[in-house]
Amino acid sequence: MTVARSLALRRTARHVAKSAITLATILSVVLPVIAGTSLPAGAAKGGSSADLFVSSPPTPITAAPGAVAKATLTVGNLGHSLLDVNIIAASVKLLDNGGTQFLDHPDPLFAGRVSVVPDTLSLPGRTEHKVQISVRMPRGLQPNDYFLGFLVSPIINSSSVAVVNDIGALVIVDVPGPRNRKLTAQILGLSWLNFSFSGSASGILRAKSTGVATVQFYTTIEITGWPTAKPDYVDVPAHLLPTGLYRDMPLHVSSFLGLGWYTFHATLVYNLTAQTTGDVALSRMVIVLNPLWLLVFPALILLGIWIWRRRRGRRRGRKPPRQDRKPPRGGSHRATSSPPPSHKRSHASRS
Repeated sequence: MTVARSLALRRTARHVAKSAITLATILSVVLPVIAGTSLPAGAAKGGSSADLFVSSPPTPITAAPGAVAKATLTVGNLGHSLLDVNIIAASVKLLDNGGTQFLDHPDPLFAGRVSVVPDTLSLPGRTEHKVQISVRMPRGLQPNDYFLGFLVSPIINSSSVAVVNDIGALVIVDVPGPRNRKLTAQILGLSWLNFSFSGSASGILRAKSTGVATVQFYTTIEITGWPTAKPDYVDVPAHLLPTGLYRDMPLHVSSFLGLGWYTFHATLVYNLTAQTTGDVALSRMVIVLNPLWLLVFPALILLGIWIWRRRRGRRRGRKPPRQDRKPPRGGSHRATSSPPPSHKRSHASRS
Protein backbone atom coordinates (compact mmCIF):
# COMPACT_ATOMS: atom_id res chain seq x y z
CA MET A 1 0.00 0.00 0.00
CA THR A 2 1.43 3.37 -1.00
CA VAL A 3 1.83 6.19 1.49
CA ALA A 4 -0.75 8.28 -0.36
CA ARG A 5 -3.29 5.47 -0.25
CA SER A 6 -2.67 4.86 3.46
CA LEU A 7 -3.16 8.55 4.21
CA ALA A 8 -6.32 8.57 2.11
CA LEU A 9 -7.75 5.61 4.04
CA ARG A 10 -7.11 7.20 7.42
CA ARG A 11 -8.32 10.63 6.31
CA THR A 12 -11.50 9.23 4.77
CA ALA A 13 -12.29 7.06 7.77
CA ARG A 14 -12.28 10.17 9.94
CA HIS A 15 -14.25 12.09 7.35
CA VAL A 16 -16.96 9.42 6.99
CA ALA A 17 -17.26 9.04 10.75
CA LYS A 18 -18.00 12.74 11.16
CA SER A 19 -20.60 12.85 8.32
CA ALA A 20 -20.87 16.62 8.69
CA ILE A 21 -21.05 17.51 5.03
CA THR A 22 -23.40 20.03 3.49
CA LEU A 23 -25.87 18.87 0.89
CA ALA A 24 -24.43 21.29 -1.64
CA THR A 25 -21.08 19.51 -1.31
CA ILE A 26 -22.16 15.88 -1.22
CA LEU A 27 -24.73 16.16 -3.98
CA SER A 28 -23.70 19.30 -5.90
CA VAL A 29 -27.39 20.16 -6.05
CA VAL A 30 -28.32 23.14 -8.18
CA LEU A 31 -31.47 24.37 -6.48
CA PRO A 32 -33.06 26.63 -9.13
CA VAL A 33 -35.27 24.34 -11.22
CA ILE A 34 -37.95 24.46 -13.87
CA ALA A 35 -36.59 27.77 -15.19
CA GLY A 36 -38.38 29.14 -18.19
CA THR A 37 -41.99 28.28 -17.23
CA SER A 38 -44.40 30.58 -19.04
CA LEU A 39 -46.65 32.11 -16.41
CA PRO A 40 -48.34 35.45 -15.81
CA ALA A 41 -45.73 38.06 -15.04
CA GLY A 42 -44.64 39.43 -11.70
CA ALA A 43 -45.08 38.15 -8.21
CA ALA A 44 -47.82 39.58 -6.08
CA LYS A 45 -47.57 43.28 -5.37
CA GLY A 46 -44.52 43.83 -7.54
CA GLY A 47 -42.06 41.21 -6.22
CA SER A 48 -39.73 39.35 -8.60
CA SER A 49 -39.07 35.59 -8.61
CA ALA A 50 -35.37 36.37 -9.04
CA ASP A 51 -35.37 37.75 -5.48
CA LEU A 52 -36.44 34.41 -3.96
CA PHE A 53 -33.98 32.18 -2.10
CA VAL A 54 -34.34 28.89 -0.16
CA SER A 55 -31.93 27.02 2.09
CA SER A 56 -32.31 23.46 3.38
CA PRO A 57 -30.69 21.50 6.26
CA PRO A 58 -26.93 21.08 5.75
CA THR A 59 -26.82 17.47 7.04
CA PRO A 60 -29.05 14.41 6.75
CA ILE A 61 -31.83 14.00 9.35
CA THR A 62 -31.98 10.69 11.19
CA ALA A 63 -35.38 9.05 11.67
CA ALA A 64 -36.39 5.43 12.29
CA PRO A 65 -39.25 3.73 10.40
CA GLY A 66 -42.59 4.85 11.90
CA ALA A 67 -41.06 7.94 13.51
CA VAL A 68 -41.57 11.58 12.50
CA ALA A 69 -38.68 13.35 10.80
CA LYS A 70 -38.56 17.12 11.24
CA ALA A 71 -36.61 19.69 9.25
CA THR A 72 -36.59 23.45 8.72
CA LEU A 73 -36.43 25.36 5.45
CA THR A 74 -35.50 29.02 5.27
CA VAL A 75 -37.33 31.03 2.61
CA GLY A 76 -36.28 34.62 1.96
CA ASN A 77 -36.87 37.66 -0.21
CA LEU A 78 -33.72 39.44 -1.38
CA GLY A 79 -35.63 42.23 -3.10
CA HIS A 80 -37.37 45.33 -1.76
CA SER A 81 -40.97 44.58 -2.80
CA LEU A 82 -43.46 42.19 -1.20
CA LEU A 83 -43.22 38.62 -2.51
CA ASP A 84 -45.87 35.91 -2.05
CA VAL A 85 -44.74 32.30 -2.36
CA ASN A 86 -46.18 28.80 -2.20
CA ILE A 87 -44.38 25.70 -0.79
CA ILE A 88 -45.33 22.16 -1.84
CA ALA A 89 -43.84 18.68 -1.46
CA ALA A 90 -42.31 17.40 -4.69
CA SER A 91 -40.81 14.24 -6.12
CA VAL A 92 -37.08 14.18 -6.69
CA LYS A 93 -35.47 12.31 -9.56
CA LEU A 94 -31.80 11.79 -8.85
CA LEU A 95 -29.48 11.85 -11.86
CA ASP A 96 -25.88 10.97 -12.58
CA ASN A 97 -23.12 13.38 -11.57
CA GLY A 98 -25.15 14.89 -8.74
CA GLY A 99 -27.96 16.14 -10.93
CA THR A 100 -31.52 16.44 -9.64
CA GLN A 101 -34.90 16.94 -11.26
CA PHE A 102 -37.86 18.20 -9.23
CA LEU A 103 -41.38 17.16 -10.25
CA ASP A 104 -44.42 19.07 -9.02
CA HIS A 105 -46.20 16.10 -7.45
CA PRO A 106 -45.57 14.24 -4.16
CA ASP A 107 -43.28 11.26 -3.91
CA PRO A 108 -45.56 8.17 -3.95
CA LEU A 109 -43.59 6.64 -1.07
CA PHE A 110 -44.40 9.65 1.17
CA ALA A 111 -47.79 10.68 -0.28
CA GLY A 112 -50.00 12.07 2.48
CA ARG A 113 -47.16 11.85 5.01
CA VAL A 114 -45.53 15.25 4.51
CA SER A 115 -46.63 18.40 6.33
CA VAL A 116 -45.48 21.91 5.35
CA VAL A 117 -46.25 24.72 7.84
CA PRO A 118 -46.88 27.34 6.58
CA ASP A 119 -47.38 26.37 2.94
CA THR A 120 -47.82 29.98 1.79
CA LEU A 121 -45.83 33.05 2.78
CA SER A 122 -46.02 36.79 2.20
CA LEU A 123 -42.46 38.06 2.46
CA PRO A 124 -41.70 41.78 2.74
CA GLY A 125 -38.50 42.96 1.11
CA ARG A 126 -35.19 41.90 2.71
CA THR A 127 -36.81 39.36 5.06
CA GLU A 128 -36.78 35.59 5.56
CA HIS A 129 -39.09 33.07 7.21
CA LYS A 130 -38.77 29.58 8.68
CA VAL A 131 -40.90 26.76 7.26
CA GLN A 132 -41.35 23.59 9.33
CA ILE A 133 -41.32 20.24 7.56
CA SER A 134 -42.67 17.06 9.19
CA VAL A 135 -42.50 13.62 7.58
CA ARG A 136 -44.16 10.51 9.03
CA MET A 137 -41.77 7.77 7.98
CA PRO A 138 -43.47 4.62 6.62
CA ARG A 139 -42.98 1.46 8.61
CA GLY A 140 -40.87 -1.23 7.03
CA LEU A 141 -38.42 1.15 5.37
CA GLN A 142 -35.03 -0.41 4.72
CA PRO A 143 -31.97 1.39 6.15
CA ASN A 144 -30.94 3.92 3.54
CA ASP A 145 -30.89 7.63 2.67
CA TYR A 146 -34.23 8.99 1.39
CA PHE A 147 -34.38 12.20 -0.63
CA LEU A 148 -37.39 14.50 -0.18
CA GLY A 149 -38.00 17.46 -2.45
CA PHE A 150 -39.89 20.73 -1.99
CA LEU A 151 -40.76 23.41 -4.53
CA VAL A 152 -41.03 27.06 -3.56
CA SER A 153 -42.93 29.05 -6.23
CA PRO A 154 -43.91 32.73 -6.50
CA ILE A 155 -47.67 33.39 -6.52
CA ILE A 156 -48.65 35.21 -9.68
CA ASN A 157 -51.17 38.10 -9.78
CA SER A 158 -50.83 39.47 -13.31
CA SER A 159 -52.39 38.82 -16.69
CA SER A 160 -49.21 39.29 -18.75
CA VAL A 161 -46.68 36.55 -19.49
CA ALA A 162 -43.20 36.23 -18.02
CA VAL A 163 -40.57 33.66 -17.10
CA VAL A 164 -40.74 32.46 -13.50
CA ASN A 165 -38.12 30.47 -11.61
CA ASP A 166 -39.20 27.91 -9.05
CA ILE A 167 -36.70 27.01 -6.35
CA GLY A 168 -36.11 23.42 -5.29
CA ALA A 169 -35.06 22.40 -1.79
CA LEU A 170 -33.71 18.99 -0.86
CA VAL A 171 -34.01 17.23 2.50
CA ILE A 172 -32.25 13.90 3.18
CA VAL A 173 -33.64 11.53 5.79
CA ASP A 174 -31.30 8.79 7.00
CA VAL A 175 -32.98 5.61 8.22
CA PRO A 176 -30.32 4.02 10.45
CA GLY A 177 -29.28 0.39 10.36
CA PRO A 178 -26.95 -1.99 8.51
CA ARG A 179 -27.05 -1.68 4.76
CA ASN A 180 -25.41 -3.09 1.65
CA ARG A 181 -23.07 -0.49 0.19
CA LYS A 182 -20.79 -1.17 -2.73
CA LEU A 183 -18.69 1.02 -5.00
CA THR A 184 -16.93 0.29 -8.29
CA ALA A 185 -14.67 2.55 -10.34
CA GLN A 186 -12.99 2.71 -13.73
CA ILE A 187 -10.82 5.11 -15.69
CA LEU A 188 -12.29 6.19 -19.02
CA GLY A 189 -11.42 8.55 -21.85
CA LEU A 190 -7.65 8.27 -21.89
CA SER A 191 -6.02 7.87 -25.27
CA TRP A 192 -5.92 4.60 -27.16
CA LEU A 193 -3.05 2.32 -26.11
CA ASN A 194 -2.27 4.83 -23.34
CA PHE A 195 -0.57 7.10 -25.87
CA SER A 196 -1.53 10.73 -26.43
CA PHE A 197 -0.25 12.68 -29.45
CA SER A 198 -0.41 15.88 -27.45
CA GLY A 199 1.41 17.65 -24.67
CA SER A 200 -1.37 16.65 -22.29
CA ALA A 201 -3.82 13.84 -21.57
CA SER A 202 -7.35 13.96 -20.14
CA GLY A 203 -9.82 11.35 -18.95
CA ILE A 204 -12.39 10.70 -16.26
CA LEU A 205 -12.52 8.59 -13.14
CA ARG A 206 -16.05 7.15 -12.92
CA ALA A 207 -17.38 5.90 -9.60
CA LYS A 208 -20.64 3.93 -9.54
CA SER A 209 -22.82 2.81 -6.64
CA THR A 210 -23.63 -0.86 -7.24
CA GLY A 211 -25.07 -1.79 -3.83
CA VAL A 212 -28.65 -1.42 -2.67
CA ALA A 213 -28.03 1.64 -0.49
CA THR A 214 -26.58 5.12 -0.96
CA VAL A 215 -22.81 5.21 -0.51
CA GLN A 216 -20.62 8.08 0.63
CA PHE A 217 -17.09 8.10 -0.79
CA TYR A 218 -13.93 10.18 -0.77
CA THR A 219 -11.30 10.20 -3.54
CA THR A 220 -7.57 10.92 -3.78
CA ILE A 221 -5.65 11.03 -7.05
CA GLU A 222 -1.84 10.87 -7.19
CA ILE A 223 0.07 11.50 -10.43
CA THR A 224 3.62 10.16 -10.77
CA GLY A 225 5.99 10.30 -13.73
CA TRP A 226 8.46 12.49 -15.62
CA PRO A 227 8.62 15.43 -15.73
CA THR A 228 6.84 16.07 -12.44
CA ALA A 229 3.15 16.86 -12.85
CA LYS A 230 1.64 19.92 -11.20
CA PRO A 231 -0.46 19.31 -9.23
CA ASP A 232 0.70 15.78 -8.49
CA TYR A 233 -1.87 15.10 -5.74
CA VAL A 234 -5.59 15.91 -5.75
CA ASP A 235 -8.20 15.54 -3.00
CA VAL A 236 -11.77 15.20 -4.31
CA PRO A 237 -14.47 16.23 -1.78
CA ALA A 238 -16.77 13.56 -0.39
CA HIS A 239 -19.99 12.77 -2.24
CA LEU A 240 -23.19 10.85 -1.64
CA LEU A 241 -23.94 8.46 -4.49
CA PRO A 242 -27.39 6.85 -4.63
CA THR A 243 -27.61 3.28 -5.85
CA GLY A 244 -27.33 2.75 -9.60
CA LEU A 245 -25.90 6.22 -10.30
CA TYR A 246 -22.37 7.30 -11.20
CA ARG A 247 -20.19 10.36 -10.70
CA ASP A 248 -17.34 11.42 -12.97
CA MET A 249 -14.20 13.11 -11.72
CA PRO A 250 -11.78 14.70 -14.21
CA LEU A 251 -8.25 13.42 -14.76
CA HIS A 252 -5.72 15.69 -16.44
CA VAL A 253 -1.97 15.93 -16.80
CA SER A 254 0.26 18.06 -19.02
CA SER A 255 4.00 18.28 -19.66
CA PHE A 256 5.70 21.64 -20.15
CA LEU A 257 8.16 19.83 -22.43
CA GLY A 258 5.41 18.34 -24.55
CA LEU A 259 6.90 14.95 -23.73
CA GLY A 260 6.54 12.67 -20.72
CA TRP A 261 5.04 9.59 -19.14
CA TYR A 262 2.68 9.56 -16.19
CA THR A 263 0.65 7.17 -14.06
CA PHE A 264 -2.64 8.05 -12.37
CA HIS A 265 -3.11 6.35 -8.98
CA ALA A 266 -6.70 6.72 -7.75
CA THR A 267 -8.03 5.58 -4.37
CA LEU A 268 -11.73 5.73 -3.53
CA VAL A 269 -12.71 5.06 0.08
CA TYR A 270 -16.36 4.51 1.02
CA ASN A 271 -18.31 3.76 4.18
CA LEU A 272 -19.32 0.15 4.70
CA THR A 273 -20.65 0.84 8.19
CA ALA A 274 -20.40 3.72 10.64
CA GLN A 275 -17.03 2.36 11.82
CA THR A 276 -15.54 0.52 8.82
CA THR A 277 -14.62 1.52 5.29
CA GLY A 278 -13.91 -0.18 1.99
CA ASP A 279 -11.70 1.05 -0.79
CA VAL A 280 -11.19 0.77 -4.54
CA ALA A 281 -7.69 1.36 -5.95
CA LEU A 282 -6.74 1.53 -9.61
CA SER A 283 -4.02 3.02 -11.79
CA ARG A 284 -3.43 3.86 -15.44
CA MET A 285 -0.31 4.93 -17.33
CA VAL A 286 -0.25 7.38 -20.23
CA ILE A 287 2.52 8.69 -22.50
CA VAL A 288 2.23 12.21 -23.90
CA LEU A 289 4.08 13.30 -27.03
CA ASN A 290 3.59 16.59 -28.83
CA PRO A 291 3.58 15.97 -32.63
CA LEU A 292 6.30 18.61 -33.00
CA TRP A 293 8.71 16.09 -31.51
CA LEU A 294 8.14 13.93 -34.61
CA LEU A 295 9.78 16.73 -36.60
CA VAL A 296 12.57 17.31 -34.10
CA PHE A 297 13.89 13.72 -34.18
CA PRO A 298 14.46 13.59 -37.99
CA ALA A 299 15.93 17.09 -37.85
CA LEU A 300 18.43 15.97 -35.20
CA ILE A 301 19.37 12.93 -37.28
CA LEU A 302 19.93 15.06 -40.40
CA LEU A 303 21.94 17.56 -38.37
CA GLY A 304 24.13 14.76 -37.01
CA ILE A 305 24.78 13.41 -40.52
CA TRP A 306 25.68 16.90 -41.77
CA ILE A 307 28.13 17.49 -38.87
CA TRP A 308 29.75 14.10 -39.42
CA ARG A 309 30.25 14.71 -43.14
CA ARG A 310 31.64 18.19 -42.50
CA ARG A 311 34.18 16.91 -39.99
CA ARG A 312 35.22 14.12 -42.31
CA GLY A 313 35.85 16.61 -45.10
CA ARG A 314 38.03 18.76 -42.84
CA ARG A 315 40.15 15.78 -41.86
CA ARG A 316 40.81 14.97 -45.50
CA GLY A 317 41.86 18.57 -46.20
CA ARG A 318 44.51 18.48 -43.48
CA LYS A 319 46.46 15.46 -44.92
CA PRO A 320 49.74 16.32 -46.91
CA PRO A 321 49.73 15.42 -50.63
CA ARG A 322 51.35 12.14 -51.66
CA GLN A 323 54.86 12.37 -53.19
CA ASP A 324 55.51 9.75 -55.85
CA ARG A 325 59.26 9.13 -56.18
CA LYS A 326 59.90 8.28 -59.83
CA PRO A 327 63.35 8.13 -61.48
CA PRO A 328 64.12 11.09 -63.74
CA ARG A 329 63.62 10.43 -67.42
CA GLY A 330 66.69 9.77 -69.62
CA GLY A 331 69.01 9.17 -66.69
CA SER A 332 71.58 6.32 -66.69
CA HIS A 333 71.99 4.14 -63.76
CA ARG A 334 75.18 2.35 -63.15
CA ALA A 335 74.86 -0.81 -61.36
CA THR A 336 77.59 -1.24 -58.90
CA SER A 337 78.40 -4.61 -57.71
CA SER A 338 80.74 -5.67 -55.12
CA PRO A 339 83.57 -7.90 -56.22
CA PRO A 340 83.03 -11.54 -55.65
CA PRO A 341 84.54 -12.73 -52.54
CA SER A 342 88.01 -14.18 -52.92
CA HIS A 343 88.39 -17.74 -52.02
CA LYS A 344 91.76 -18.84 -50.88
CA ARG A 345 92.56 -22.35 -51.70
CA SER A 346 95.06 -24.16 -49.63
CA HIS A 347 97.12 -26.51 -51.72
CA ALA A 348 98.68 -29.31 -49.98
CA SER A 349 102.21 -29.81 -51.04
CA ARG A 350 103.21 -33.21 -52.06
CA SER A 351 106.35 -34.30 -50.73
